[in-house]
Amino acid sequence: MPHKVRALHVAPRPALLDVVLPRLPAAHLARPRLAQALLASDCRLTLLCAPAGFGKSVLFNECVRQLPSGTRLVWLDLLGHALSPAELLGRLAAALHLIPGEGAADVELGSLLSRVEQPLWIVLDDYPRQPCAELDACLDRLLERAPHTLRWWINGRRRPAWNLPRLLLQGDLLELDGQALALREEELHGLLQQRQLALPGELSQQLLHNSEGWLAGVCLLLIQGTAQNLPERLAAGSALLQEYIEREVLNGLPEALKRALLVLAHIPRFSAELCAHLLDGEDAAGLLAELHQRQLFLHGLDSCGEWFRLWRPLAAMLRRHSPVPLQAHVRACQWFAARGDVRAAVEHALWAEQPEVAANFLQQYGQEQLLIGQSVAQFLHWRDELPASLFASTPRLITLQAWALIICARLDEVDGCLAQLARFLPQPDAHRQQQWLAQYQAIQGVLQRQRGLRSAREHCLQALAVLAPTAWSQHVLCYQALSQQAMAENDLPAAQQYSQEGLRLAREQGSVLFEALLSVDRIHLLGLLGEGERASEQVEQSLQHLQQAGLQGPVLARLLLLRGSLLAGQGARQQAEAAYAAGLREAEDCTDAYVLFAYQGLALLAAERGDFIRAQQLLRKAERQMQWQHVPAVRYRGVLQMVAGQLSLLQSDAEQAREHFLQVQQRLQADDLLAPSGFYDLPLRSRLALAQAELALGRPLEAIAALRSLLQDSQQQGHRSLVCECRCSLVEALLQAGQDAAAQLEAQSALQDVERQQLLRPLQALHVRQTVWLLRNLPVLAEPHWQARLHPEGTQASARAVETSESLLSKREEAVLGLIAQGCSNQQIAEQLYISLHTVKTHARRINVKLGVERRTQAVARAKALGWMA
Repeated sequence: MPHKVRALHVAPRPALLDVVLPRLPAAHLARPRLAQALLASDCRLTLLCAPAGFGKSVLFNECVRQLPSGTRLVWLDLLGHALSPAELLGRLAAALHLIPGEGAADVELGSLLSRVEQPLWIVLDDYPRQPCAELDACLDRLLERAPHTLRWWINGRRRPAWNLPRLLLQGDLLELDGQALALREEELHGLLQQRQLALPGELSQQLLHNSEGWLAGVCLLLIQGTAQNLPERLAAGSALLQEYIEREVLNGLPEALKRALLVLAHIPRFSAELCAHLLDGEDAAGLLAELHQRQLFLHGLDSCGEWFRLWRPLAAMLRRHSPVPLQAHVRACQWFAARGDVRAAVEHALWAEQPEVAANFLQQYGQEQLLIGQSVAQFLHWRDELPASLFASTPRLITLQAWALIICARLDEVDGCLAQLARFLPQPDAHRQQQWLAQYQAIQGVLQRQRGLRSAREHCLQALAVLAPTAWSQHVLCYQALSQQAMAENDLPAAQQYSQEGLRLAREQGSVLFEALLSVDRIHLLGLLGEGERASEQVEQSLQHLQQAGLQGPVLARLLLLRGSLLAGQGARQQAEAAYAAGLREAEDCTDAYVLFAYQGLALLAAERGDFIRAQQLLRKAERQMQWQHVPAVRYRGVLQMVAGQLSLLQSDAEQAREHFLQVQQRLQADDLLAPSGFYDLPLRSRLALAQAELALGRPLEAIAALRSLLQDSQQQGHRSLVCECRCSLVEALLQAGQDAAAQLEAQSALQDVERQQLLRPLQALHVRQTVWLLRNLPVLAEPHWQARLHPEGTQASARAVETSESLLSKREEAVLGLIAQGCSNQQIAEQLYISLHTVKTHARRINVKLGVERRTQAVARAKALGWMA
């Protein structure tokens, strides 16, 4: 048995002295995100399997340049060529300066590696690209019994046939694929900086989206690229990119695989079963398996490994250089239609240039399908693109258009659409005639609710009395409209009853989507009732149901936005902003008019943190978005005016704020309109805002009268959340009027409401303006528990904010702190400043809160560190 090779004493990174590494590219972009993850792992095998151009070799090169001290390195560049176990043995033995035995190659490989005592890294760069069963089997055995001091680093374009699940379960495998290796936004930004190329934000996002983070694709597009010519390159590709794909991806592929790729490039999503239908006579399952094994830009669309698409750069290049496979689209249309996927069937019929077939499938759409993903936007896009005669060819298509327009809040177009129904009247028999009229009534009821008209209720009730049980989706939508109408009319018990009826029917039909849609209004209702905790539970439950069903679209967007609204009410501003942003993205993707809800919420959060420029930008963007989506002014004008008034109030322009609030009221009263959906308490809230404006104008008695009147109405109607907000405002009005005792009683009631409803936002606002009085009269608020709730970003965040601003202390607090620094006791401070001992303690407690400390000695040190004290 050959003796073991003993490790000599080595300096740091000794192996690099006798190993020649590949040269790093001249424009090498360091990727610490990936390198640090690989280096931090203690897995015996690090495996990178990805198509050409993802920087696999360069990433390994970057890692081994940080080789731990005392570790030996072997780098073998296999160049993607076939390799036998005997050849691998010979190359490893030469690299290790050892003489192999004469036995079987896999046995000798194990023996050779066991003779190296010091830690060893072996890099196999560019593993064989063609199936290599003998080498795969040999390495599979080596990996199973490799010593703990040996670490394999292997990358390639083909996933080897090893027992990877076993290694994964044992914790011995770290594997990254193309998706994990793809460029992230910050890495693309670094690459652009390195090349001194400034791109507008939207163009940078488009580059990342079109390339899917493919490093080679991005770099090739950027060669001689500018902000001016890049949009054209993204649309048409570049000669260099095309040549790279042909040489590095397509070269050497079997003809059957190339034919399959040319077809699949035109198919947005495919499965093995669909491929078998499209590629008649081909082994579809085998082709998909080969695509996957060769890492040919096959992108998974689900967690089950059933649905795939080609990566965008490859698919785009193939589409540009191959004719549209009309027959394949016909086959795909038939396949999807047979499985009830109407949207996909319609899309493929249109791509197959068969609009009449598409129109037939369109009639199978239902209201539920319009609420999935971007279906409603796609449906209306088809309406704009296809001949108008197709969409007016049947009553079914006309009513579907009307529902789609209502969902997108394009209300002004609905009447013209419904007028076309007259051509189909009378119907052949009385029953059919009655049902079509009931359908018309249902649409009119929902439409008039969205327009804020009081007649909506009667239309919905008449429709419900006639609609057949099979038209259950119309029943649900009528109940939703009735619930919304009742909330807008401040009849909250009726709203609750209609909501429950709709939810019962949706659950009976097993419709997760309609149940979630009705939950949106139920959450609004719970919010009005001051049931914040139940509303939050309903949001999370509904989101979970949608996510489990894999459903996206307008309903998901609305739930995410309601999560943001509830978090804002709880005073959790950062979490609220994140939820609003997530909901806004989803709403914009499906062009849902609830984007208004996002913009007004984000604008108020921006204003509350003092960023009024951002708040105004959001309001202007909201108005543009509403106009771009053809949403009538009745749906958004009052809401935006209300928010504009709130911004003016926060900027101490009370007179301008008052004008805004008056215009909101005048607009609703002049046209006898109810509040728009999603903003059901707008009339009541405008009364609260007007009272707050009066208070800011120095008219506390007028404010008190208005607030007491609103408080009484809100209590009678069950608007408990508004009761809480009224009381917080009333505290301030009473204080300004010198009615301290009444203010104290009202503050105690407000605190109880806040605790019961988890509605921190109004108390936070009052706390900012009346800190001293609140802490004196409600000492419980000085406790850490309450301070954490009143400052949800936490003490550390508050301290960081203090660091970046000038002194936040009042003149009196500065005087108290100065005397504390001189060593004065509380009694001495009270005597010198002619204030009570209790007031001194309140000031001291407030100083600690503002500075984010607990003791007075810490407060002095902190103030000196910040430069607030000499």
